[in-house]
Amino acid sequence: MQNLHPKPGFPLAPGQSPLGPMILDRAEGITVPASINTYLREYQREGVSFFWDLYKQGRGGLLGDDMGLGKTIQVISFLSAIMKKHGDERDINRRRDHVSNIQDGVEWRQRRTLPLANKTWPTCLIIAPTSVVPNWEREFQTWGYFEVGSYTGSKKERDDILTDFKMGRLDVVLTTFDLARRDIAQLDDLAWSAVFVDEAHRVKNPKSKITLAYNQFTCLRRFGLTGTTIQNSYMEAWTILDWTNPGRLGTSKQWKGYVVKPLTIGQSTSATEEERTKALTVAITVRDKVLPQFFKRRTKDIIKDQLPTKTDEVVFCPLTPVQVAVYRRILHMNPVQNLVRKDENCDCGSGEKRKDCCHSIEKGGVLKYMSILIKISNHLALILPAPNDSPEQTLRNRELAEVAFPGQPIPKYGTAMLLPQYCGKWVVLDTLLREWRKDRTNKVLIFTKSVKLLDMLEFHLNTNSYGFLKLDGSTKQSDRMPMIDRFHQDSDIFIFLISTLAGGTGLNLTGANKVVIFDPNWNPAHDLQAMDRAYRFGQTRDVFVYRLLGAGSIEELIYARQLYKQQQMAIGYQASVQTRYFSGVQGDTSRQGELFGIKNIFKLHEDTLATKMAIEKATIMELDWALAHLSSSKSKKSAKSKADDWVYEADSKSGKEEADLRGLSALLFDDEPPEVTDDNDIHKTLSAIGVKYSHRNDDVLLPSRIEEERSRTALKEAKRKRAAAKKLKSERNQSTPQKSKTPEPQWPPRRKHHKAPLSPQSKLASRQMALIELGMINCPADLPVFAQSFARKSSEEQNEILARLDEHVRGRS
Repeated sequence: MQNLHPKPGFPLAPGQSPLGPMILDRAEGITVPASINTYLREYQREGVSFFWDLYKQGRGGLLGDDMGLGKTIQVISFLSAIMKKHGDERDINRRRDHVSNIQDGVEWRQRRTLPLANKTWPTCLIIAPTSVVPNWEREFQTWGYFEVGSYTGSKKERDDILTDFKMGRLDVVLTTFDLARRDIAQLDDLAWSAVFVDEAHRVKNPKSKITLAYNQFTCLRRFGLTGTTIQNSYMEAWTILDWTNPGRLGTSKQWKGYVVKPLTIGQSTSATEEERTKALTVAITVRDKVLPQFFKRRTKDIIKDQLPTKTDEVVFCPLTPVQVAVYRRILHMNPVQNLVRKDENCDCGSGEKRKDCCHSIEKGGVLKYMSILIKISNHLALILPAPNDSPEQTLRNRELAEVAFPGQPIPKYGTAMLLPQYCGKWVVLDTLLREWRKDRTNKVLIFTKSVKLLDMLEFHLNTNSYGFLKLDGSTKQSDRMPMIDRFHQDSDIFIFLISTLAGGTGLNLTGANKVVIFDPNWNPAHDLQAMDRAYRFGQTRDVFVYRLLGAGSIEELIYARQLYKQQQMAIGYQASVQTRYFSGVQGDTSRQGELFGIKNIFKLHEDTLATKMAIEKATIMELDWALAHLSSSKSKKSAKSKADDWVYEADSKSGKEEADLRGLSALLFDDEPPEVTDDNDIHKTLSAIGVKYSHRNDDVLLPSRIEEERSRTALKEAKRKRAAAKKLKSERNQSTPQKSKTPEPQWPPRRKHHKAPLSPQSKLASRQMALIELGMINCPADLPVFAQSFARKSSEEQNEILARLDEHVRGRS
């Protein structure tokens, strides 16, 4: 068998044995060749089975695995099975030889006709981004002997590929998004057995030309690959899944009404208990009943036991006083104020809105001024005229600099690059690098998406005599591997400086154990790809990632929206019960809160840490609910006793009562950022240079046990109310008048000396006092820290704390 050179033919790992084929359908002979199956991980075999189960039903689906889990390999393994490949040299030119044999026959000589391309073996069209098509070609060559044609290049080259396909000579045709859209009339009704779209989130907009074109495929075995099915909203999931299974999820209007609206409203801090209950019910239904029919997703959690840990720290870097002053001046510019106040009545007294009267809006103004604010958040030199600017850029930057530095000479670009007062992130980066350099085994990746920032960082690193390499768009492909080898092997090379767009994908840099994202991207997928250059198979050390944000600036707002979107993903995929940090409701102009709308975009939070306050406020509200409602009893009773009626009170969010509870919280809540003790030396060092807040991104995305218990309580109460209403309606509908019934005696009987259980308000107040008296909280500043610590504890640990508080309360009384 080895003489047939099976592929991929990788060396076996120590202790690894060759496996037999993976059998999908024994009767039909559908198997993944042993040569491929040997190297698949178990979750990848599950992905192959997922494709096969849908394929044999004549429909498609969506594989939503995280990047790095091998979606490409799962597709190739599946295709090898349905195409009945051997996985060795017996597959070479199989189709071409088959067609030649047919052409030697009578049918061809008499009628000059060939059977459809998928008559003998299935065929496949794969649509991928232009930059990824060569990777698909390489993977097909690595994992088997496939007959693959690339529908790219000139028209003649593409026509030749189509001719080969129609004659039945090709297993797979690869093409790009734009070509598939443009040439859809030539592709839509060909004999495809399956159509795969890589990075299927490109079809998330139902009105885009790509989505409209791809819906023309007559092949209904349509499969998508993407790790970001829910990137911006729940509607995107419907569009992609509807492409894979037309009509099976209802209309977009139905999806919006039944899924999108309840989930987005339920995610808000201002959601009522009924809205929260409905959101949880919908999320569970989507997770358990809807998605499994079309969708399979695995995260990197399934391989975390095979990798070291990754810590993703978000550092809120204070803007310098000069940055704050310039930021303010930009916000006060007339074009920006016209955007912010566009819907106000015009000053002229016409009664018209400002935008429709004397204060017209600059076309493209929103993106223009957002871009300017992002630059200011990173380095003021980015808005100054630079030597390599075009004449148009020079003029634009000079006008901007005159606004930023009124009544004073405009700073020179070269000088400004070096001034720490122009960049609040410099001191943070300096501090991190100095700390890390104490251990000479540390190696650092620094990513930035800005070419100018890349040059500034290069100058900065040279000034500090750090050994480093730089990779950007101008780096030749042939130079990349030697640079990577040098980074790994040369102990004097401490830092690899990388353009996010040029080096965010395709690089293996497992020699690094520290990663800095200097200017985070609005699309979190780009930053995750950058982190994965170091955090991937082959990494042997724990990886620490530091994302630097301009505190109070538009960068913090962008990050807050990313958190919101990441929570959407957790809710949509897993029905995860998340802590509600924000009041804004996406898509609802009447409930924009602190996240949405133009006024939030053009705002500077100078003296408050908005994200920190939102997180602390939310965790304190959860703690309040836990102190007011959770029992410290470890026994779980399935049914309520009549005494429970003394404890239960209506939804705390909907009435005046909750305002009192929030008032009690306010007595303990401190608006000043508390000093948080941390054993981590880096945190102490950052605190010493003025960084008042940082947190681990994963920590704020953990499912909330308290919110889960609150939702469970709300669901039980909703069920009780429905049962009571049904019973009342049944009694009213009975034809014979009901005799008055004597109330059933309560058992055990309530004695005069028996005290009713504490109301939620009283329980909250007494437990809060116990927290202070027991020394769990020593001052108001301790409350946010305790609330976050309590939220992360197990149910048993929370119960123990509540029992200790209750015991103290009983002893005091």
